[in-house]
Amino acid sequence: MRELILMRHAEALPAAIDADDFSRPLSDAGRAAAARAARELAGSAAIERVLFSPARRTSDTAAIVAGELPLERARLQEVPELYLATPAAVRAAIARWHGDARTLLIVGHNPSLSELGGDLTGKLAHTHLPTAGFWRLRLDDDAWQSLTRP
Repeated sequence: MRELILMRHAEALPAAIDADDFSRPLSDAGRAAAARAARELAGSAAIERVLFSPARRTSDTAAIVAGELPLERARLQEVPELYLATPAAVRAAIARWHGDARTLLIVGHNPSLSELGGDLTGKLAHTHLPTAGFWRLRLDDDAWQSLTRP
């Protein structure tokens, strides 16, 4: 069995008038929520690799999680295609960057993560992943192969 964890970035500040969406930092509440989620993940998952969007709010969320695990920097991979990704782009990133991980964490954005979770489980319950929320999906070898095959 493999495990895929889909995590939405923590709450970010609204975009300033003179700033773009990509640069939005985490709010104080978002930092606290990311730390709580990270502690929960650290206590229940042996995460071996983290793929994250380069947007500031996702990279900050990934850094908070990695600090709690702790995880070597070499196990974190910034993946530009995860910013404003479609579920297909998230799948492609997994196929390209999963490495040898048995437990893989993706830190990204909605709606792609929610849609991918729904696609993989066939459940409508996966229609909205809240900020700093995550879903843990256990995948058998066939399901994992379908994700990691380019």
